[in-house]
Amino acid sequence: MTAKAWIVAAAVASLCLVGLPATPSFAEEASETTIVVTLDGASSDAATAAKQAVSAAGGSVTEVRQITDTTVAVTVDQGGSTAARVGDRAEDRNGIRAAETAKKVYATTTDDDYYSYLWDLSNAADSHYGVNAEDAWPTATGTDVVVGVIDTGITAHLDLTGSASAIVGGNVIAGYDFISDTTSAGDSNGWDANPSDEGDYHTVDSTLVESSWHGTHVSGTIAAIANNAEGIAGVAPGALVQPVRVLGRAGGSEVDLVAAITWGAGLSVAGVADNPTPADILNLSLGGGASCPTSIQTAIDNAVAAGTAVVVAAGNEGVALANSFPANCNNVISVVATTYEGTRASYSNYGTSGTPATVSAPGGSAESGSDPNDWILSTWNSGTTVPSSAAYGWMVGTSMAAPHVAGVAALAKAAKPSLTVAQLTELLTSTAKDAVSCTTDACGAGIVDAPAAVAAAAGSPSATPTPTTTPTPSPSTETLSLGTLTLSGQAKVGVALRASASVSPAAATLAWRWTLGGTVVSTAASYTPPASASGKDLTIQVTATYGSQTRIAAKAVRVAAGTFVKSASPKASGTYRVGRKLKASKGTWAPTPTSYSYRWLRNGKKIKGATKATYKLTRSDRYKKVSVKITVKRVGYTSTSATSKSHKIR
Repeated sequence: MTAKAWIVAAAVASLCLVGLPATPSFAEEASETTIVVTLDGASSDAATAAKQAVSAAGGSVTEVRQITDTTVAVTVDQGGSTAARVGDRAEDRNGIRAAETAKKVYATTTDDDYYSYLWDLSNAADSHYGVNAEDAWPTATGTDVVVGVIDTGITAHLDLTGSASAIVGGNVIAGYDFISDTTSAGDSNGWDANPSDEGDYHTVDSTLVESSWHGTHVSGTIAAIANNAEGIAGVAPGALVQPVRVLGRAGGSEVDLVAAITWGAGLSVAGVADNPTPADILNLSLGGGASCPTSIQTAIDNAVAAGTAVVVAAGNEGVALANSFPANCNNVISVVATTYEGTRASYSNYGTSGTPATVSAPGGSAESGSDPNDWILSTWNSGTTVPSSAAYGWMVGTSMAAPHVAGVAALAKAAKPSLTVAQLTELLTSTAKDAVSCTTDACGAGIVDAPAAVAAAAGSPSATPTPTTTPTPSPSTETLSLGTLTLSGQAKVGVALRASASVSPAAATLAWRWTLGGTVVSTAASYTPPASASGKDLTIQVTATYGSQTRIAAKAVRVAAGTFVKSASPKASGTYRVGRKLKASKGTWAPTPTSYSYRWLRNGKKIKGATKATYKLTRSDRYKKVSVKITVKRVGYTSTSATSKSHKIR
């Protein structure tokens, strides 16, 4: 069935959709707050450790919910700045890495018109800026690759489950509902094994905002069933969607999102049976306006370490990516939305040099009066509040762009199941086609290209990168040989890494390419990771060329946080007598720290309230030894402390 026929069918059924704002405004409960506590390391009783830390910090604890062996949600009967201060004080306790008030995440849809053709999927309607998935299907359709869709859940749809009433079947496997707020969930039972979308309708200023069926729409873009004479086809029509519900009638919570990412990747969540079919890829078409919370970053890091790629929508506020999590977290594939014309959509958040985007994909145009061709058509539901009959609808946003990338990733993973997350990311970026009038920082490597990605994954010669230098062909019949690619130096912020590889014959040339988080950062043989590289995957690729022969080798490493070098220790100077004032010197560090904190010690123990650069000696100090501990910090570097020599007080 052609794209036009699908659109006519949808129009006859009057199934038109207007997207939701990226971050709807909801009234917050002022008298109760959840603090997400992240421990320094795994604990056999994380719940008790977190509760004790919050209680000792002045928190009036009403509920404790352990999510993992390092992450615990502690609810306190306090709100606003009071709860924030409790979290700050809890972070000062030993063993506590972070104690942050839980933030909200929302679906990243926008409020716009309708879409008309599947240009985003098949380069139809004279657009050349779709992902061209159809050309990849002869090689791979995504068979057996599991894509977890962390979203609003899913509704029954013949084009997804093969049934008008079931939410599991066809291309959809069993998932989970991680919405803990029963009012927001609409199902009265908190976390459970039923990810059915009960509708995310709500009111804003007494006006009803209809249910978005956001998760169903995202799922269709990824893996709607092909060749079944029904509706549309997904980017990876052989892939399996695993619905993981976190978004409800009041958005979603950070706590639930941590659990969803963890469970989706096949890792353990307290009180929940392990996921029997861990996702190869997680799609997060959601976000909130803040820096990346520690608990979310930890969950993502754990998922990636377990072999699960995390694809995240950039967000729809039209601002720098650094202002939207989880797209600004490390180790994610962040996705910017592009239009029918291949330009960055005006609503789409964008990358910067400090926080560059990874790739782009079709999301549609939200410009007033834009051509209806420039929207995204996918599976939907006709209900205005609660689920009704299956339908098709048009939506616009980075929420729509992300599942195109997740779908292409599924195609590549099916073509080569052994791909690691770093290799998959490198493959998506190295084969992307340029977006129109958009820098690599803003739009990442470009618009993902399904057939090129699949060809590269399958080892097709057509996917071999073009060498930066083409030498004059040698008349020799010698065979080109490329030795082992090695790295000298540590993969740490601020430390130079140098790549080397032997090559034969000697006349062959070597071309280097360093990529960080999917973005090319250098073409020299050496590279020094900046602070922004901390925690990210760094890949070095060398291409050897001799005449018409080409050999390629690559190596991926994780960049660790940098370490400070101390050339002069802190000192406590002054007259060491009761009533006199001592002054701390910071010591000398490289690189220069951006912040210093002070802690005065009496016989090696903390002096209450003594946290300034100066300290006035009291009678309690007489005949005791006093010193000062300086802690230095800088983004991308491990926080480090040093203590001055102690002096006996008279």
